[in-house]
Amino acid sequence: MTRRTLRRWKRLDPDEAVPRPGRPRLAPSVLAEARGLVLGELERQGWAAGEGPIHRALDGALALARVRFALRELKAERRAAHRRDTESRRVTITANARDVLWSADATFVGRTPKGCAVQVEVVRDVASTCTLDITIGEAATGENVVRYLERLAEERGTAPLVFVTDNGPQYQSRAVADWCEARGVLQLFSRPHTPQHNPWAEHGMRELKEDACIDKGDVVLDNDTVLARLEQARERLDGARLRATRGWRTARDVDQELPHWREITTRCTFQSEVACGIRLAVLKSDLGRESRRAVREAILGALERTGAITRTRGRPDRTAQVSDDDS
Repeated sequence: MTRRTLRRWKRLDPDEAVPRPGRPRLAPSVLAEARGLVLGELERQGWAAGEGPIHRALDGALALARVRFALRELKAERRAAHRRDTESRRVTITANARDVLWSADATFVGRTPKGCAVQVEVVRDVASTCTLDITIGEAATGENVVRYLERLAEERGTAPLVFVTDNGPQYQSRAVADWCEARGVLQLFSRPHTPQHNPWAEHGMRELKEDACIDKGDVVLDNDTVLARLEQARERLDGARLRATRGWRTARDVDQELPHWREITTRCTFQSEVACGIRLAVLKSDLGRESRRAVREAILGALERTGAITRTRGRPDRTAQVSDDDS
């Protein structure tokens, strides 16, 4: 018979009280006092302060272990409150038809042995999350963007209603603007330093690079080899991966089942809605930043009024497609 067995029997005996192992719990009043002292120092020194500065500032009023415990709880509560506030301001955009929104973005993936930068550019359909095109090479120009947009328009049978990009020089070039004007496509630019406004291509690029095991620090020996790896990753992601946000279907299945935007609205109707919204937005806004934000809201509002997209505020559910943070 070992002492461990006797202790176990003692714990199982309901007639005999067994003290809780370890140190006794502190009284709630003591914990509340410790939290108050630590909170006061955090507000005085800043929330980036660690246990060392706070313990020294309290000058022995609290043990280091108690400071550490209170600090961990207070910072965890502050982070949780920040997450709740961010989620409450999140706007989730759901595209209701294919080819409503095309999202494009470019990223640096490495350098050639001669030191030249190599970029990968991706175009994605927002409604189905299908990767429509992948290009690799030096930094793209406006003419390069027009070439792949024209090729995609022929393959898909139509140009999109809205072309979503960041503020890169290739997207703001005259060549892209002329092509969009000729095709009746509106350009939706992200606000500066706000990648959340173009998350579709950002997410697609990240998935492709992770699946193809491409790091931006790699030396790109052969563009054709890297492109082949990206195409294989694209085949797996679009043709085989089941998406929870798409009802556990693949992106290509969703792309075939979704209606086309021409079944929801017409290009003339949409552009009329946008023109009225932009006119009012520009008249009401004075600053350049506010004007860009108003134009962006006019385009999204016209898409929502025509039924091409749906916007919801708050934490997205499992059927949400993508988020666009207004903060």
